[in-house]
Amino acid sequence: MKKSTLALLAAIFLFPLLGCSISLVGTPTPPAPFPGLSSPTQANTPATLIASPTATPLVAPTATPLTPSPTVALPTVTNSPAPTVMPTATSTPSGPYAVILVVADDVLNIRSTAGAGNPIIGTFSPTATNVMRTGPTAYVGADLWVEVQIPGGGTGWVNAHFLTEYVSPSAFCADGKVVPQVTKLGTAFTTANGDLLSSLVSPAHGMAVRYWRYYASAQNIFDPLHASAVFESTYSHNWGLAAGSGLPTEGSFHEVVLPKLLDVFNASYNLTCNTVQTGGASYDTSWPAEYTNFNFYSVYRPGATGDELNWRTWLVGVEYIQGQPYVVALIQFQWEP
Repeated sequence: MKKSTLALLAAIFLFPLLGCSISLVGTPTPPAPFPGLSSPTQANTPATLIASPTATPLVAPTATPLTPSPTVALPTVTNSPAPTVMPTATSTPSGPYAVILVVADDVLNIRSTAGAGNPIIGTFSPTATNVMRTGPTAYVGADLWVEVQIPGGGTGWVNAHFLTEYVSPSAFCADGKVVPQVTKLGTAFTTANGDLLSSLVSPAHGMAVRYWRYYASAQNIFDPLHASAVFESTYSHNWGLAAGSGLPTEGSFHEVVLPKLLDVFNASYNLTCNTVQTGGASYDTSWPAEYTNFNFYSVYRPGATGDELNWRTWLVGVEYIQGQPYVVALIQFQWEP
């Protein structure tokens, strides 16, 4: 009887202690944060991405189809609606405008109404400088179309992407606003100032950069937003095939292009208006035909005495928007074997 009583008392006494031990063992350990994160909440913070531009052809811009993810089924569009024409506020007649970005053996079509699918009722030559806008404008999708006077009489519509404000070569070279812009461009490169560079780039057509002068297909166009990021961006661009070796030139703007720009803008250079200045070349050094109605300055760094072939030139194309000059193109020339 005493043994039973003692056993019962021992069980009653140990039960609370055993219960405490079980509760401690069953408490889960908090999970460790993801590697590289100071706290678990940072795992939900999205990264900030800067879109990288791609090479743009010298034709009307078209939408680039997205490559679908193999795990995501995209809906099939059975009926493709016609482009939506969105009229804008009618502006006053203006001009003259010049045709740009049309290759030498092509023309700029004038259509009956806004939109590339409408009948052609006239054309402008790729070097025309007599385009007069009548005022009305309209958007077809993302493209701005403007009504213009047809040289033979009447009116029609053209894609505004292929027009720019016309400034004669003589007026351009006499414009005191341009050289300070070229100087600021050099400052933007030598100080890696993205905000300054962005303020100089054409808001209408961006800044087309050709590392190799003959590779129009491998030029890369930077709008003001993306121009502001070129000094930090690591996005690798295709700049074309190298002269001599024929090897592809690939890399970011600051890896490939910037050192060649600094080679000129950090040195003592010569400026010439609407004339390509070089230290001698066996190839065509003319300003591209599709840029005929863009004026330009030649920024030339001569080779040192005894090393005359080590020269370099950057052509700086300029576009006017409401009378203000902006950088629209950069094209490199150098001695090539």
